[in-house]
Amino acid sequence: MFFLTLYIIGNGFDLAHGMKTRYGDFKRWLIDNGRVDVIQELQSAYPSQKGNEYLLWSDFETALGEYDLDTVINWSWENLYLNVDSVGNMLFNNGFIDTQLPDIISEAFTKWVCGIRMLSPKVFDNITSESLYLTFNYTDTLETLYQIPEWQVLHIHGRASKGEKLIVGHNHHINPADYWDDNIDLRENNERIQRLTDMNDLCKPYYDIIERNEIFFQSMNSISDIYVIGHSCDEIDYPYFRKVRESVSSNARWHYNPYSEDDERRIDVLKQK
Repeated sequence: MFFLTLYIIGNGFDLAHGMKTRYGDFKRWLIDNGRVDVIQELQSAYPSQKGNEYLLWSDFETALGEYDLDTVINWSWENLYLNVDSVGNMLFNNGFIDTQLPDIISEAFTKWVCGIRMLSPKVFDNITSESLYLTFNYTDTLETLYQIPEWQVLHIHGRASKGEKLIVGHNHHINPADYWDDNIDLRENNERIQRLTDMNDLCKPYYDIIERNEIFFQSMNSISDIYVIGHSCDEIDYPYFRKVRESVSSNARWHYNPYSEDDERRIDVLKQK
């Protein structure tokens, strides 16, 4: 079957359906579920600010790449904010408290996403089963509300309802060996390198993801129009946009729907990539 239209779907699509999918909603979920300790832990490692608020709660993935090196390198049990008396199942790994930030983020983020509900009927008349869909959302809005066949939708970062691992991360990869310190002993050096290696685990594995989904990208060779809906076109996701551009005809038309001036600026940069 040949498709002429591809839709690239971002979080704004779910927001248009009244869904609580902002990163600020993630913070609210942590509060409502008694996980203020996780908020404190994240804010200690990711102190970047946007206005008077932590960047985490407006641009989570960008914030993940701007962690405080000193905090991460000097991590110790004694300075953890985690409330070990009420962690429930969230932080336990084989009977031990799991204090690795990537695991804490993955566990909490997945539980939050699985509880998100759709709150409105269809919003977009042009979303039909006659197109292909590349979605950055973890939700089933396309399949459930618009009855799009599963095989026509690629959840590039995972689908929560299927129990898939949800990819949430940044693009700030560092070389842990660069932070070896000859002034401290071998054990301390090994610990700091392991902590930085753990933070690298939060980098999006773009090329592994693209390779795993090569067949889907190959199915785009007949696409003549690409519509970007609800995606901010942040540079974190540029590798996927480049792959789409390589997969479709050079004559394919791109249609953007920017929400803000920042979106317009990012789109202008993307067009040059």
